[in-house]
Amino acid sequence: MNFDYIIIGGGSSGCVTANKLVNNNANVLLIEEGGSDWNPLLRIPAGFIPMLDGSPYHRFHKSIPQKQLNNRQHDIAQAKVLGGGSSINGMVYMRGRASDYEKWKSSTNGGSWGWEDILENYIHLEANQRLNNKYHGIDGPLKVSDANYVVKGTDLYIKTMQELGLPHNSDFNDGDQYGVGLMQLTTHNGKRCSAVEAFIKPIKHNKNLTIKLKSIVTKIILKKNKAVGVEVYHNRKIYKYFANNEIISTAGTYISPKLLMLSGIGDEAELSKHNIKTICKLPGVGKNLQDHHEVPFVAKTKKGYGYFKQDKGIRMLINGLQYLLFKSGPVSSNAAETCAFLNPRNLKDQNDPPIKLYCVQVMYTDRDTKDIKPTHGLTLTSCIMNPEARGDVKLRSSNPLDLPLINPNFFSKSNDLSLILDSVKFARTVIETKPLKDIVLSEILPGKNITNDIDLQNYCKRTVKTNWHPVGTCKMGNDKDPEAVLNSNLQVRGIDNLRIFDVSMMPNLVSGNTNAPAMAIADRATDLMLNSKSQN
Repeated sequence: MNFDYIIIGGGSSGCVTANKLVNNNANVLLIEEGGSDWNPLLRIPAGFIPMLDGSPYHRFHKSIPQKQLNNRQHDIAQAKVLGGGSSINGMVYMRGRASDYEKWKSSTNGGSWGWEDILENYIHLEANQRLNNKYHGIDGPLKVSDANYVVKGTDLYIKTMQELGLPHNSDFNDGDQYGVGLMQLTTHNGKRCSAVEAFIKPIKHNKNLTIKLKSIVTKIILKKNKAVGVEVYHNRKIYKYFANNEIISTAGTYISPKLLMLSGIGDEAELSKHNIKTICKLPGVGKNLQDHHEVPFVAKTKKGYGYFKQDKGIRMLINGLQYLLFKSGPVSSNAAETCAFLNPRNLKDQNDPPIKLYCVQVMYTDRDTKDIKPTHGLTLTSCIMNPEARGDVKLRSSNPLDLPLINPNFFSKSNDLSLILDSVKFARTVIETKPLKDIVLSEILPGKNITNDIDLQNYCKRTVKTNWHPVGTCKMGNDKDPEAVLNSNLQVRGIDNLRIFDVSMMPNLVSGNTNAPAMAIADRATDLMLNSKSQN
């Protein structure tokens, strides 16, 4: 079966790309490994929280043992549903800093990926509830709004950070993030606005769109050095689909490089380990993995300021009824309402703050901190924005059904560990400052007895985890960069009719959540592709 375009991956980037191509009268096949996003729980902002430990809409990767973390292995969640991360994430709408994109422009020798370039795409996609200026749009399909519900503890955190000298920031998305404030969300009237809601539903019944769910692309079919089709595994059978124009991977940072390697595109030495014939030598495939990683600081607080037990007993019933009737209350919150962008070593330093300090009004724990007895509390999460660490993604085998080998490599650079260590120390200052101090009863993690740097570093190594923003494994770059997988039009080097429109294209990680950038990247990349075809 033939289509004009084949899109591999029905996440945020894939949905945007499909929408744009279908509206350009192209015949499009969108292939997604996961199933439908039909579940009403996915529409509820607080609905993603109980899924963090697992759901049918997640796949869990396990990293290779990390030597620098005493051989710890990370559990890494990835979306497995139409809409990808936009259907199950925390809904934070964050673009990053202007300086992040200027690095992209520099890495491509002046390619059209600077802040002013991609800002056009952010504005074009956005329908902002509150902001309408040179940085924001109000007529796009993606709904962006302020938090629908904010607990008392969040207000105290914002006031405390101002007491410490950090200014209030009412818009983290104008290119300058320094300060503290509330984060905007991809929500509308108390409901999640996923990429499916924004970009697929408007074209769902268009005859030019075909969506294949629960289908795994096992290989890109190459004819010499030209991508012509894909092999797809569905219901234990292999199907082949062919593209008249181009094949676009939006499968994400872990799967896009895996798919290239399975198709014979990558580092020759790596491919030969799995008896895969090298068709195109691209040593950068799977390298340059970057991810925001975080360490929690947990405190016990007085009751009445956060979300503890809001999903239990009579409170659950009351909150559920309030949401059903009015789309308001705790159920309409993503729980992570506020953050601060700062330099923990110098709060007055406004230049590219290296830490995003979330404040979540609950004891936010995972497998490595499950020994904590849950109670009323808060978590200050230090998240490093521009880590020096670089990891990689490799094949586990030549079997396309095997998950890849992932090496996040957190804290492989001493500067990263040192920075987060200083941020964890700063978190102690935060809970000892009024007005937040007035509700804090005790420090739970790391624990007040852990005071010297060695013990604090060990704590960081024991608890560090992903913030779910992996990027960079098929990076774009200039002709002189031996590890560049893509050119500035996001075409795979050495292969005709094959492009990658997901966040694996990032040469460097942006300073913020990656869902909004994933959409803007796809929007811009599709423009570049269509414009180049119209000129030919």
